[in-house]
Amino acid sequence: MFLDWIAQLQLLQHDAQTDILSVLPLATRKSLVQAITTYLHPPQGHPTPDPSVFSSLAHVKWFMEVIGQGFTLPLEDMQITTDDITIYAQWLFELNQRPKAVREEGLEQEFFQIIFHQYSLLFEPRGPKPVAPSNRPTSTGTSVQNVAIPLTLSLGTPGLIAHTSSPGLSPAVVAQQQREKNAILIQRHQELCKKVLTVFAMAGRTLGPTFTKETWIVLLKVVLGITDYLLSDFADGYKTPYGKEMANELCVPLLRVLFELWLRSKIEDVELWNIFKKCFRRWTHRAPVIQQWNAASLALTQRSIRILYGPTEGTDIVNIMLSGTSIPLDLPDEFVLYAWHRTLYMIPNPCTLPPSNFFLALQGIGRDQKGPLPSPPDGNTILHMFGEWLFEATYSTNRSPQDQEAQLGRAEAFGILCRIFSQTQTRNAFLRTYIERFYVALAVGLRSDSCLPTILANSTKLFAVNLEGIRMLLPDFVVGVKMVLPRLATDMRLSPGISLESLRLSAMKICAAIMSLPNHYENVHLSSGWDQGMQPVGDILVGAGDQERAVTELLKVLYIQDASDAKPNALPTLKRYILEVLVASLRTEVSSYNLRMLLHLLNVYAVQEVYFCPGLAATIVQIIQAKLMTMTLPPDVALNAFQVLMDLVHLHEYVKRDSKNTPRELVLALCRYVNTLLSSGNLTTNYPLIVSAYDCTIRWVLAGQWIVDDHDCCTAVINTISMGITLPERGSDMVASIDVQIDKKKKRETAFPPPKQLFALQNRSKQINANGLDANGVVGGGLNKSNPGFHRKEELAVKLAAEYCMSQFVNQLGNFPPWRNETGVTRTSTLFDDLKHIKTSREEDPISKGEDEVTHIEFYIIDGRTIISIVDLATAEPVKVDLHGKLNTATSAEPRFLLVMRDTTGKYSWLLESRYQELKTKATSRAKDSTDVSTQDSSSESFSVSMPQLTIHGISNSNSPATPSSPCDNIISVKAVNEDQLPTLDELLEAHADSMALCGLIRTLADDQQRMESAAIGRAVDTRSHSISPSSLSHRDISTRHGYHMLSQLGFLSLENRDRIIPLKVNDNIINQLRTLDTLNDHPACRRECVTISVLYSRTGFEDPQQIIARDNAEPDSFRQFLSSLGWMVDLSSHTGYCGRLDPTFCPSAPYYADRHTEMIFNSPTLLKIPTDQTTDEGFPNPLQLYQRICSDDFVCVLWVDDLLGYRRLSKRLRQTSNLLPKAMVFIFVNPLSGKATGLFWVRIVIPPGGHFAMIAAQRLADNPLAFGPLVDGMIISQHALGVLIRNTSLSAHQACRVVTESYTRPFLLRKQFIDEFYHRSRTHISTSDLFTEILTHS
Repeated sequence: MFLDWIAQLQLLQHDAQTDILSVLPLATRKSLVQAITTYLHPPQGHPTPDPSVFSSLAHVKWFMEVIGQGFTLPLEDMQITTDDITIYAQWLFELNQRPKAVREEGLEQEFFQIIFHQYSLLFEPRGPKPVAPSNRPTSTGTSVQNVAIPLTLSLGTPGLIAHTSSPGLSPAVVAQQQREKNAILIQRHQELCKKVLTVFAMAGRTLGPTFTKETWIVLLKVVLGITDYLLSDFADGYKTPYGKEMANELCVPLLRVLFELWLRSKIEDVELWNIFKKCFRRWTHRAPVIQQWNAASLALTQRSIRILYGPTEGTDIVNIMLSGTSIPLDLPDEFVLYAWHRTLYMIPNPCTLPPSNFFLALQGIGRDQKGPLPSPPDGNTILHMFGEWLFEATYSTNRSPQDQEAQLGRAEAFGILCRIFSQTQTRNAFLRTYIERFYVALAVGLRSDSCLPTILANSTKLFAVNLEGIRMLLPDFVVGVKMVLPRLATDMRLSPGISLESLRLSAMKICAAIMSLPNHYENVHLSSGWDQGMQPVGDILVGAGDQERAVTELLKVLYIQDASDAKPNALPTLKRYILEVLVASLRTEVSSYNLRMLLHLLNVYAVQEVYFCPGLAATIVQIIQAKLMTMTLPPDVALNAFQVLMDLVHLHEYVKRDSKNTPRELVLALCRYVNTLLSSGNLTTNYPLIVSAYDCTIRWVLAGQWIVDDHDCCTAVINTISMGITLPERGSDMVASIDVQIDKKKKRETAFPPPKQLFALQNRSKQINANGLDANGVVGGGLNKSNPGFHRKEELAVKLAAEYCMSQFVNQLGNFPPWRNETGVTRTSTLFDDLKHIKTSREEDPISKGEDEVTHIEFYIIDGRTIISIVDLATAEPVKVDLHGKLNTATSAEPRFLLVMRDTTGKYSWLLESRYQELKTKATSRAKDSTDVSTQDSSSESFSVSMPQLTIHGISNSNSPATPSSPCDNIISVKAVNEDQLPTLDELLEAHADSMALCGLIRTLADDQQRMESAAIGRAVDTRSHSISPSSLSHRDISTRHGYHMLSQLGFLSLENRDRIIPLKVNDNIINQLRTLDTLNDHPACRRECVTISVLYSRTGFEDPQQIIARDNAEPDSFRQFLSSLGWMVDLSSHTGYCGRLDPTFCPSAPYYADRHTEMIFNSPTLLKIPTDQTTDEGFPNPLQLYQRICSDDFVCVLWVDDLLGYRRLSKRLRQTSNLLPKAMVFIFVNPLSGKATGLFWVRIVIPPGGHFAMIAAQRLADNPLAFGPLVDGMIISQHALGVLIRNTSLSAHQACRVVTESYTRPFLLRKQFIDEFYHRSRTHISTSDLFTEILTHS
């Protein structure tokens, strides 16, 4: 006795011995069922019958025959049905409640099957009984006869429950009440059906292990028959008046229970699976059916992945998750693979489904195909399974373009195909048939507004795989990108679920992947009509103004020369379109994240194209400058823009070649930028931008010598830096000081008009000129002193940055690398070690030169910020200094000093000599004409004027000092024009006045004095001739300490400057502190940032770290060339720069790079040479331990990987498992492309989670992947730019890692902090007499 539809499906056959009560009238059956049900399930408080009443199987079957009729009762009798459901549930799950005969005779399986059969009867759709017409009079006295009562508004035509209408109610009210009661009855029936489905599911979970195969088959056929009866359009249940409503309500629970029981049964009966497939395809017009299939197939796929690829992939159970419910199934591996195969092929061709289900089906296929795998399946295998459906879906000729859901499904098909073809094929290449069909479909899809977003989002890897003929699609992708960037095409509409920001980001990632390809495939021709459907950037910029259109024309001109050398209609012509897109998008983009992405792309594009496109570097600098000067960029974008400009400093030679004024205009613009921010009064927000602007400004100022001859620009830079230095000190007197500056500048007229802006400036109430003055003459528009934004912390940060810029400006301009420095840029500080010289002096004479007895070296602190040491070289054994800082014996008669200065920028030494040279001027002839005091020629005894000859360490001034002039040469005699008209003294005095008498007396006395002196001289003259000769005392006969002479001549010993200088006693404490200053950050005179980067080679991502380290020189030549491109190889035994933890005993040479601000050393196990005479038993570490020690502080690791399979796993193992790189947070993978793409490299950047070091910091960095650059994940780079870009990205990533771990401090701040502390420790309050006594006597 079961649902008749099950028999019609030929799943089960009716038993003639059952259903014997169905011939009885309904009233009789109801009375019988009610009586038996009440007996077996009495009301609460009454005892239940003893199970022993069922003494035989015949008794049990008779009772069950009666109970089974309860599932066929009308809706009005559902209370009886509810009790029957409860009785069967108790018999199933409570063993002590089961009939005695069933337990004793072992008839549980037949017993279970009967229950399942009869439960199916409940799922027969039914409605309420119809209501008979009533002739009862209404409240108004009239009678209502044959009134048609409106039925329920739900699907079907339900009747009404017979009742006695309340008097006085209108027919409409009565009908409404009846509809509400009918709805309650129908809902109650549906809830009972759901309860039975729950019983089915619980039976499978709890009783399933005890079921025989026959019982499982019966249960599955019953549930399958019920599902098909309600969900199939052809079934009788669906056609009944109430069937559709019931099917819609029970669809989800029916499918959930069916799939759970089917998989839990582990059934492998082919015929039964075929019936399931046949029935399933009749339900696919319903969306929940496709969703349930998606969930089941995805769960089986994930479990199969675990079986196929190991414990690190997939899931360990089949977990079906849908609509917030989870069904975990622990199934055997063999059955999982079998069920996975059968389930995947259960769905029909998605193109035959309704539009909504068409999209859902393809979405499910896409989820099954998604997910990175260590060894992805063969692409041909997937295409054999789904390829026909997918290609047919991409064409979709039978679907209307206005059908949104159909277009979503089509786009999903494109996404699946792009992901399939983006997988690297390790076994067999894609069949040519599939490739051709894919290219044809893609060329159409890239011009479809509904499919383009999905294609762009899933094609970033497409050009990195060795796919035959992929370069053919490059023009089509350019067309597609220009439909999105810089603005959406006018007729393009966004698909639901895709934001404009994400779409534009996908287009930028495509640009990152294709920007290097035109140069590589320069001989490939473009087909005619390739640009069909491409929107021109210039037309879009028309509405933005003439300046933007000028930019577009400028970009076209840039490639004219390059295009003339190339073949017409060749692939390199696409470079202009790519650059147009990037530049125009920089103007239209509003997303901060996308703007930062664009800046990275422009940075990379400039480095790659600077050799091929004259004018490009200068143009990009001008574009970024113009964008900055709009003053509208968010802070994070502005910081990124400054970083890009600082990276482009390395291209300053190309910038100068292209446009000599570009560096000048950029520096002036940055000065205006800083002045504007300083005037805003909001330092709390702006101080990071000011610091970065200062840093960027000084880098461009020091790039070459261009600013030396530009007095006006130099003045503007100094004024801007001075504003930052005096920011905390400026107060009420600032306006007055600026007024003075205004008057001077008006007289000199040195204001610089801002350069022509490529982007429109934001309207501001006050316009700031190039000198930082507004119309009112106030710096940057004036400071709001009441603004609470002026805080001490921010002011100090700005002041420190400005002071460092000024120090660099005066110390580094024209002095990098140091002239005639044999070590080049490896050292920016002096090689002379004054502290070592003190130690050597003590060792040579330990008795006379104790701790405080070194008299020829003096130390002072000047202004609390500079520590100087004066080494007096005029000793008993004169010495000189060679280029390597060593003191060698020499002869010298003049006072000579070696001045060593330590400040925040480093340590410098100057060699000074005080020379007394003869004058060879007109003094001799002048002496002859005057009264001679000697009887000999005085030309040999001219005045000796002290002329110090200044010699920079390592530099000898080839020009002799100019001969000074005699003081007499400076006396100028001038005859007045009206000299004859000048009155004499006698004319001025009155003739008989007292003044005339007094004047006469004075004249008389003067004449007498002259006569007396002449007489005395005449009496004292000897007959011998006399000559004037110099004193025999020379500087050899006096103290050899001349340091105070120099200090005095420099003005430091004047009384007004006595507080500026503090003498230091040379003792062990002072020497140790200075040694610490020189060795900050493990680098002598650490003015620059020192970075170590790990560089490894791996064949695949599956290699063990031990294999990676112990290579035995097995690396390819291409890797060694890459290693050399990161820097220049240095011999560590003679290297004077930063070495990290490398030592020449096990690493003779290593790649090294240095510039004005950074030193980098690259650690690679390829370069390690462990001595053969050293063994691990003697304490020398093995290669793995040695490299772990070397790279223990490396934040960034660069890995050259021939095969990227498993590269993410490798990064996790290197950081977490092996502990080889405990601090590494960023892994940059370089994958050389093979085949026709030789010379191109795919860059993948991974920030693995977890690890023992800075877990939270690593997550912060992973959430902000654009925090460093210029390379971003997924870029394809040409070989000629690979080394530079990897080096710049590694440095930027290293700085980002230190920032997020809060361990980054700029080197000059470390030195400044130490010097400040040293100054406060050494500062003493002594009297003026004691100060001069200590300086002069060194006591």
